[in-house]
Amino acid sequence: MENPFVLMVYNKDFQFQGYIGNPISLAVTPRFNETGTATVEIDLAHRLAPAILTDGSRLVVYKDGVFVLSGKIHQKTAEGPTVKGTLKFFVKSDFRVLHQVLGWPLPDQPIGSQTNADQTVTGNAEFILKSYVSRNAVTRLGLPITIATDLGRGAVIPDGVTVRFHPLYEKLFPAVELAGLGVTFEQHDGTIVCDVFTPPVYPFTLTEESGMLQWWSWTAGDATATRVVAGGGGEKEGRLFTEVVNTALETAYNDAIEVFRDGSGGDAGDTAEVKLAKLTADAQETLDENVPKNGFAVKLSETGTFRYGQNNLVVGALVTISVGGVTRTDYLREVTMTYSRDGGVGVTPVVGDIQDNPDRVIASFLARLKKSITDLKVSK
Repeated sequence: MENPFVLMVYNKDFQFQGYIGNPISLAVTPRFNETGTATVEIDLAHRLAPAILTDGSRLVVYKDGVFVLSGKIHQKTAEGPTVKGTLKFFVKSDFRVLHQVLGWPLPDQPIGSQTNADQTVTGNAEFILKSYVSRNAVTRLGLPITIATDLGRGAVIPDGVTVRFHPLYEKLFPAVELAGLGVTFEQHDGTIVCDVFTPPVYPFTLTEESGMLQWWSWTAGDATATRVVAGGGGEKEGRLFTEVVNTALETAYNDAIEVFRDGSGGDAGDTAEVKLAKLTADAQETLDENVPKNGFAVKLSETGTFRYGQNNLVVGALVTISVGGVTRTDYLREVTMTYSRDGGVGVTPVVGDIQDNPDRVIASFLARLKKSITDLKVSK
């Protein structure tokens, strides 16, 4: 089968180095509102091997003319003997910026001038996201990122987003997604473009009868919290508390699931109203993280109507699946697309959140643990 992927190698300054052509194997996974990945294996004697092995080298991937992923090559491994040697390298998509950039309280001031204050940005989701990326990643760090024009998309995020040396992703999500937006970081014309989009709708229902589904599995899990009690700083009678409740879920379940969160509680100079707003935002954040998780993993055969990049079929699209007695519409969370010289092309999408995958469960746990440690550190 002809290789439908175009793999372009760039150096750290975004200068084009060449096309890889026909790799031994490729697995690329764009993800919705998360860091995508790619693994590529080529012959060690490939003419682009020296460029790939250079620090800061980058890869851009297209499939059938549709942008899939761009990012830095962050790990390489080789196997010999040299005459039959292979080079395998791994790519993290440019969305990683949100994980590796901290939100400073005063991003326009030097580190010695940072105070105990938080940085809070209010407004609609697009404005909040682009403000944080612009002030911290572009202006403060000088990263080669271009912020696309702000069109005011996404709902207003209640009480805004507050950071204090948190990785931007930890505070921006899931709030930005719940406000109705997807976020992209894509390499174009010598820069990484940061933009947002409103998830499109894939117009066809995936069913076994359609001939698209070769295999499927689904999982569904209830919310792990329906109300959150958050406590601010201080002790005993001097401590502020608040509660946020998802009444719709409690009505649906005829049940209540309470959890407690140590919130930031605001700063010494904040008014009682500001402290309460920050504490409420912390409680809402925890409630959002514990919503019901439902998802499908499916193995699909590409057809005229199902082909990545066509008919709005991109990560972040709203896709409806009807199998196994269940019909559900959810985000296309990720698509793993593979190619090999011997095996041809494979496509495995994930719609919604798959919770019975051990790797996902562990990753989710580690992310929550890391976030809790960050909150503890920056609150001191």
